[in-house]
Amino acid sequence: MTTDNSLSKVGGICSILLAISYIVVGVTYLLLPAAQQQPPGDPAQFLTSFSENPTPLSVEYLAFALGAVFAFAAIPAISELVRSGNEGWVRWMSGLAYLGFAVTALNFFRLLALVPAQADAYAAADSETKLVIVNSGNLGLDPQGWLLFGSVGLWVLVVSWLALRKAALPKLWAVLGIAVAIAYGLVVAGYVLEVGGLITIAAGLGGIILGPIWYIWVGVLMYRPQAQAGGEAAPQAATLTG
Repeated sequence: MTTDNSLSKVGGICSILLAISYIVVGVTYLLLPAAQQQPPGDPAQFLTSFSENPTPLSVEYLAFALGAVFAFAAIPAISELVRSGNEGWVRWMSGLAYLGFAVTALNFFRLLALVPAQADAYAAADSETKLVIVNSGNLGLDPQGWLLFGSVGLWVLVVSWLALRKAALPKLWAVLGIAVAIAYGLVVAGYVLEVGGLITIAAGLGGIILGPIWYIWVGVLMYRPQAQAGGEAAPQAATLTG
């Protein structure tokens, strides 16, 4: 009987695509004009800057949104690697990850549509209308990133910790995952404390280096053909560590 490995294979491919999206996000963030980097210090300067140069931030929005869509295949496949004996934790953390990536997709598809229109309106408005636009508030669905980054970071942390404790995956990958979770936490801290430097560190170290390595590594491992024994698939963790 042939074992269906589609969860592992599709999840592996999408994990790699998610990693690529993070690289794009990290690179574009570092290329943004200072006025467009988050958290913006002056909404008026942000809108003026965006109307003059919208491309980098628009690419970042699109990469975030598409990466979140790919994550919906990566989450169950990665979680499956540590699910045995940890059903409660894995189900809970997977739910948080789904929530976080769903909010991410909605948030950045929304920003991709609304921010250009807002910036164009601001550029063409008179002084009084500009004041109204500036005071209209943040368009984001999760301004401090608790769901966008915090809930996803918790999932990465728990999956990595369980993998480390069970030796279900390479130890270095699990340790790297803990560092990735910390990078997610730095983004939340940066938004909450309004310290852009923390977000820059997370974008450079976590977004371009650590996060992509973590997702690509596990993606490649999951894409390997699964071993079979006696007509049934061998435990996935054994295959990945073998």
